[in-house]
Amino acid sequence: MSISVFVSVLAVCLIVIGVSIYFIVKQLKLNRQRAERIQAGEQRLKEERAKRIESIQVIMQAIEQDEKLSWTEASIRVKNLLDQLSVDLSEHEHVQAIYAIEAGTQHIPTHDQWNELPLQARRKFRDEMEALEAKHIEQLRQAKTYLLAFKFE
Repeated sequence: MSISVFVSVLAVCLIVIGVSIYFIVKQLKLNRQRAERIQAGEQRLKEERAKRIESIQVIMQAIEQDEKLSWTEASIRVKNLLDQLSVDLSEHEHVQAIYAIEAGTQHIPTHDQWNELPLQARRKFRDEMEALEAKHIEQLRQAKTYLLAFKFE
């Protein structure tokens, strides 16, 4: 084997090694970026989860302190927050009342639709909500106590 062939083979091998190193470094960089994005996404999810848990606690603390917040509204909000957290407490005896109130008021219009209702229809729906709240008031208070102490891990 001549020196020129040897140098040519050596040059080709060095080029292959160089190209391989380039692609390995590039892939490692992409993997690091992907891991950082995943970690940032997980952190964002963790923060959103913490906000939802805090919202549940704030609603439960405010329920009998703020006269503008009714048990019906609190139940609907808390049930939706629990759904967003993928926590199903519908079978739990202390929290069933929240699910019962939410289910019992699904047919009642909200937001703009509520404002468009005639006064008589609003009164009818308010009476219905108050009757539902009165029926479940003790269980709702138990749910409040339970949810304030519940660990959402």
